[in-house]
Amino acid sequence: MYCPDFIFDAAVSFAAQDFISGELSIEIVSKKYSTGLAEKYEQPIADEVIVKGAEDMLRFLSEIDAADQAADLLRSFAYNRLYLISLGKPRKLNPMFGLVEDGVKELQYAPEATLSAFKAFVFGLRSSTVSYAPAGWDMSTDENFPTISAIYKKKFSVFDAI
Repeated sequence: MYCPDFIFDAAVSFAAQDFISGELSIEIVSKKYSTGLAEKYEQPIADEVIVKGAEDMLRFLSEIDAADQAADLLRSFAYNRLYLISLGKPRKLNPMFGLVEDGVKELQYAPEATLSAFKAFVFGLRSSTVSYAPAGWDMSTDENFPTISAIYKKKFSVFDAI
């Protein structure tokens, strides 16, 4: 089973956020997410795929000169991908069968699709069609997505990447 696209998008967004707010390289931060997701999903995600997605998002943030807002934009994008299926349509957090984080049969994610969704989200914020994450929302205390929350909370160091 593959990682669902919305979980992948959130992981890439969190990797980019961890990179800009931490002291570790993008490769090490991405390894934290690829390793964590490999424990949940049968088809592992290569570190390089998460690196590419995070770098693309960071490059876009640089292009639009979002320095002060970068972390909030990344956090809000992750929140919207996790909690909304599409514009204004909430995701069912308790599906009838399985769990919201369960794997999918076919590969759905790609760094290019993540970047497109992120660009659309940022432009949606500017036109007020989407909104920021609620004040106080923190992935480390979110109980609706235990897998990505556990990965997000995990302390990672240079030595873990070896």
